[in-house]
Amino acid sequence: MDHAQWQRIVGALRDVSDIDSAVAAAAELQASASSEDLQRLVALLTDESFFVREAAAWSLSDLGRVDVLPQLLAAYQRGFDEGHDNDGFSAALIDLVQSKSVESQTQLQALATANDSALRENAVWLLEFVRDALDGGAQSR
Repeated sequence: MDHAQWQRIVGALRDVSDIDSAVAAAAELQASASSEDLQRLVALLTDESFFVREAAAWSLSDLGRVDVLPQLLAAYQRGFDEGHDNDGFSAALIDLVQSKSVESQTQLQALATANDSALRENAVWLLEFVRDALDGGAQSR
């Protein structure tokens, strides 16, 4: 995605005065983001706005980026810490790990032994969905 498109989308995501435009921007980000946008998407995971972080999570999920699970889980926990229910973020994470179950399992098993208790707990939670996907079933939180 070129710089102008990126700036327009991110600006609309951050504009809380126009929810319809923000939602449209989230959909556009999800549809338009590519691996070339990886660094910018990961940077959005640290944004002040929960909505922006969740929009980035969906794009990263659609791109199958299990390599950024640590950053995704940090942004996910930040949402909880800020008092959000994280339903949409949870769905993005579950979609990611179920679609890339083998790759996710290795990454999450390593994260399940992290020193950070929240990271550990979230990794263990996601491992349930990986195991379920590997077993061929469906599970929800």
